[in-house]
Amino acid sequence: MSSLEGFSGSVRGRRSLIIGKESDWLARINMLESESLYKGRSVLVIHEGAFRGGSGPAACLFRKRWDCVFRIREGFEAQMLATYVANAPKPVRILWTSGAGGSGGAAAGAGAGGGPTGPGVQDIPRSLWQRWSIKEAEVTLIGGSSGELFGCEWETIFFPLTNTPLFTERVLSARATGARTLVQLVAAHFGEIAESGAALVWSNIDEKDARGVLYWYDPKDCVKGVSVVTKGEAVGMLEDVISLIKSSQ
Repeated sequence: MSSLEGFSGSVRGRRSLIIGKESDWLARINMLESESLYKGRSVLVIHEGAFRGGSGPAACLFRKRWDCVFRIREGFEAQMLATYVANAPKPVRILWTSGAGGSGGAAAGAGAGGGPTGPGVQDIPRSLWQRWSIKEAEVTLIGGSSGELFGCEWETIFFPLTNTPLFTERVLSARATGARTLVQLVAAHFGEIAESGAALVWSNIDEKDARGVLYWYDPKDCVKGVSVVTKGEAVGMLEDVISLIKSSQ
């Protein structure tokens, strides 16, 4: 990976698509919670839209304790979400998923060179993500994808460990111009990247190149970040502080 740099940017307050398993999406949200010292709110959004069938959202998504869960089918439900986010304590972290479910689809689609679309995939309303893009909004939007690419002007796209140049090109073609030449620059390194346990991430955050830039990243970093301090440990630390204050009075 000599010609590729490691990704060191922050996705906090940005729009990021995570292509992979549900555990990958949750790891990113958990890391953001840890970075924020568990302040603010974490929201799960299931965009069902016209979807009618399939396995639906994975059960593991509901094992996490969310501050609020929204199912978006109609416009008024999206407006309810907008109102909640506007009035919720900040920062707000949103995991946005389609109702199609399908764990493992990313690996299958990437391996077969499949396209980045799927049944029932719905675009995120522009009126929402544009409102959340304002820096003062303190909203981080994470798109959870198992291979499909729902419409949003993503600022970063994290690819799965199992990936191919064709899949990468198809995904980026839906987001940026010049994707073919961008992928060709790193195509020779795909084998090396996979062997090292790393994956690709595309970023358009403050990049001089209008096409964006491809970096490598270590998916395990999210897990490492989560282990720094868990919610239970944070509560325990606060209880210890309260006990010390009471004992000193």
